[in-house]
Amino acid sequence: MNQNMIEQYLQSLKAMGLTDEAIAMYRQQMEQQINLTNQWASQMGGQDFQQQFANMFNAAQEEDDDEGEVQLNPDSTLTQAEQWAIACGADLAQLNGQYLNDLTTGFSKQECRDMLSQWWDIDSKEELQEMIEWLFTEGHRIQYDTIWQAMNTVSIKESKAFLRENVANNEMEEETLLQRLRNMRDALELFQENKLIAADTQPEMLIWDYARIINLSRGGFDAGYFNREEALTTIMRTVDPIRKMYNSWKQLSVSYQFARCVWNGIQPEEFHDMMEGMEVLLTDPQSPWVTMKWDQAK
Repeated sequence: MNQNMIEQYLQSLKAMGLTDEAIAMYRQQMEQQINLTNQWASQMGGQDFQQQFANMFNAAQEEDDDEGEVQLNPDSTLTQAEQWAIACGADLAQLNGQYLNDLTTGFSKQECRDMLSQWWDIDSKEELQEMIEWLFTEGHRIQYDTIWQAMNTVSIKESKAFLRENVANNEMEEETLLQRLRNMRDALELFQENKLIAADTQPEMLIWDYARIINLSRGGFDAGYFNREEALTTIMRTVDPIRKMYNSWKQLSVSYQFARCVWNGIQPEEFHDMMEGMEVLLTDPQSPWVTMKWDQAK
């Protein structure tokens, strides 16, 4: 049972965009904690520690049950243009159960500090700024473009050889690149079968990095690392590049979810949840993707 809980939690971290290396680290830490918990419970002749561990994951499951609902802050004071920019990160914010129409996520200061520290290794304003600038200037889209070019200019066998010889710096990085190459091939087939993209379409990776800039800025504001002006200024920097790259909320969402599949792999249940989440954002009368048209804030 504990192992199932771990897998559920790790899947939620993967959906956030954490690397395979980070997921492996969390897996090791959590398994070590469970072993210690079991030892303590055995020595004390009780189940208190195990019950506490189970309660933590049951609480997380209860939160998951509400993830189909659109979370809005009725007291938001953002302008329409600012809300539009926030809405560009709605795929990730919806997954996290955060507000979709405000700078604040709706989470506490400590919760945001913990998430930034555990998921991003960010514990200061300086580290937050460094990560955001990396996402602006490089991010994961450079590697994505390299994998895409390798896959589409030569055979899969030649693509694997190219990545091994010219891109990977070590065995771990090589395996990660090859897995993402396989993920990209599978994602293309799946998204084309479900008529999410045309046969000759390459989903653009920009939103995978920029949605995380938006949500990191919001988390950084709630954590106390950014003031309101700093967070909003950073978020508004994403608007023009996003507008130039995409032409609808659905295209933006499909691109984000495609990149998510490339980075995390494809699981049937996750793909089903992704489709449901996209449907909620595109159809719920309260969703910012419904109340704000794509071109209204130009």
